[in-house]
Amino acid sequence: MKIYYNMPDRRGEFNNPVLTIGTFDGVHSGHIKILQTVVDLAKDSNVDPVVLTFDAHPRRVLTPATPPRILTTQKEKIKAISDCGINNIIMLKFTREIADMHAVEFLNNMIINKIGISHLVVGYDHAFGKNRDGDFDFLSQISKEKGFGITRVDPRNFHARPISSTWIRTELEDGDIAAANTLLGRRYTLFGSVVKGDGRGVRLGFPTANIIPEDPDKVIPKDGVYAVRVVVAKEKKEGMLNIGTNPTFSNTERSIEVNIFDFGKDVYGQILEIYFYERLRDEIKFDSPEALQEQLKKDREISREILRNDTGIIN
Repeated sequence: MKIYYNMPDRRGEFNNPVLTIGTFDGVHSGHIKILQTVVDLAKDSNVDPVVLTFDAHPRRVLTPATPPRILTTQKEKIKAISDCGINNIIMLKFTREIADMHAVEFLNNMIINKIGISHLVVGYDHAFGKNRDGDFDFLSQISKEKGFGITRVDPRNFHARPISSTWIRTELEDGDIAAANTLLGRRYTLFGSVVKGDGRGVRLGFPTANIIPEDPDKVIPKDGVYAVRVVVAKEKKEGMLNIGTNPTFSNTERSIEVNIFDFGKDVYGQILEIYFYERLRDEIKFDSPEALQEQLKKDREISREILRNDTGIIN
């Protein structure tokens, strides 16, 4: 796999590529349908499949005062696209200069002159360029003039509704991990580094790793307790995770803490990869640490049962 962080200087880097362009935040089931179409068309013609995407969400430039929460970090996006069989990814820095380009300028200067394409694949509602003037009608017309093919991919629906990144964000923020995972087509993940906490979990008999997300703009699911799997020190372990303020102890800062089952190694400073499976309950203020401890025992058993019986989409 090759990752390009700048546009090629000229045509010829790729073999008559089949290209798709998009932000692909989440690389969800609808995106995967587009990427699979790219792979299939490239295989049929024995040419290169290529994705052009961006290192950050364009709205960070377009609406900097209200940047979106993202579903996938750059690392997660690369892995998800690669898992679809795309071996060439252009990870372009989205700038104000790009935002101000009209579609014809972007297509001619960036795509045709520097990449060269035999075929372009777009989603059902795709549009690019200033004022979103690069819609399917525009692409259909210019494809005839420039001699490349064009395919529009219909949406992937769930309950008759097109799957979208916005929908998935809403489900995560509402705590419906099952729905978010279904829409994504895989488990929602979070990468984070382990930092020192106050040691309260150890005193309760449930030591936790305190997590700081790698990307501060990553969507964090609704406060509560979750059954998770954790990749730690190259091992995949079961666990349960709490998001919230620990109201039993009158905390005010939101934290993310994971209790990794049957694991006693020191992981301070390491990066954990967390896969969300199911939300167990809301975060609750208990009358005493002992009452919390009893609930944690129940949460652990429920989490083990969920993870033991899971026959879901992946992981």
